[in-house]
Amino acid sequence: MRDQDLEGTLEDEERTVLTARLTLRRPRTEDAAILAAAIDNPRVAMNLVSVPHPYRRADADAWILQARHAVDGAAHVAASRTDGTLLGASFHRLSATRPEGHDLSFWVAERFWGEGFGTEIAHATIDHAFGAAGVERLWCAVRVTNGPARRVAEKCGFQFRDTGMVRSLSARGSVPVEHFVLERRVWQSLKSWGRRPDGDGASTTLWPRPLHEEGDR
Repeated sequence: MRDQDLEGTLEDEERTVLTARLTLRRPRTEDAAILAAAIDNPRVAMNLVSVPHPYRRADADAWILQARHAVDGAAHVAASRTDGTLLGASFHRLSATRPEGHDLSFWVAERFWGEGFGTEIAHATIDHAFGAAGVERLWCAVRVTNGPARRVAEKCGFQFRDTGMVRSLSARGSVPVEHFVLERRVWQSLKSWGRRPDGDGASTTLWPRPLHEEGDR
């Protein structure tokens, strides 16, 4: 193995996050075909305003290259801990429009919908952003038609802030979105309580903790 390959492998391991069912790791070049196939599904792409549709292998290659050299955030792909199947991805990066904050985005391949993976990926990415990356505030823009993503955001403690329009590459035009925000102090409270608020103000469901996380170095 070449020295640069070994260095890249060690860096990938340092940035890996393990949850109960998933390994969140840095994307690799060999992930491109699977990522392209999953995001090219219009039911996935239309909920992701920052990706084009159709979504090609070249788009996945470009995202992976950008993700591996990002200096203002972090990106992970989510793979099953049992068989390595890639089932989603997430990232947080410095917001271009919101001060002192990062934008959060995540998605799950359609065949894995309804199994709670979106919440698991989001929780782990939020913990990484506030923990290893030292982010102060996370923003999440959810299309108004995307009820499941809205429920995930609320489960994770995000609070509704406002509505607006954003440019969507997949829709080739502007689409209405709801903006949600999660402050570090709220995240810290949720982690210390070990619980999240539900819709009626009660506190239910233990906040899942990643089993292992190494910060960016």
